[in-house]
Amino acid sequence: MYQVETTGYFDLVSSDLTFGGGRIDFYPAASSWLASGLPGVRQHPTVLMGSASGTNERPMPLSSAVGVISKAEVSVGPSRGTVLSEEVGSNSFEADVSVERDSLLMLKVTYHPNWRATVDGVETDTVMLMPSFIGVQLPPGDHKVLLEYRPRRLRMILLILGVLTLPLIALAEMRGEAFSRWFALRVMGPVSGLVNRHHG
Repeated sequence: MYQVETTGYFDLVSSDLTFGGGRIDFYPAASSWLASGLPGVRQHPTVLMGSASGTNERPMPLSSAVGVISKAEVSVGPSRGTVLSEEVGSNSFEADVSVERDSLLMLKVTYHPNWRATVDGVETDTVMLMPSFIGVQLPPGDHKVLLEYRPRRLRMILLILGVLTLPLIALAEMRGEAFSRWFALRVMGPVSGLVNRHHG
């Protein structure tokens, strides 16, 4: 849906703007950001969907994003650091990063609250960055960052139940066919024989 200049799965970016709001205002805001000069200088506004509770800063309304982004200053600034290495697992991404100044490490994967981040082994909050990527705040220094997608427990239970149900349904159908054959041979056969004899 959106495309930005690729530098691998991870990138070090800034987030000088924070918006809060609903889905209706998100698409115009993201489109405005994409058309601006901000993606080119790695400035990715933070987006707080729905309630902004749990954050210290007061976000600007997402409905005002188009006007704010069009007036935002576009400047590259000094280097933020380097992503030294990346590793991709089945439900995880890992990076070794050398950070030169306060930055956000951005993972170019669609944001979802089920993504969990650890920085140097310590669990850390994630944020949503335009155009819907995952961000983790990092101070200067060398860091090992792990991002894992952890499905909710209920979803996992439902998934396991679903996997277990399929063979049970197949077994029930096989048993059902066997029962139908047994019923036809052992019960309906003799009954129809008796009926034929009675009529005969």
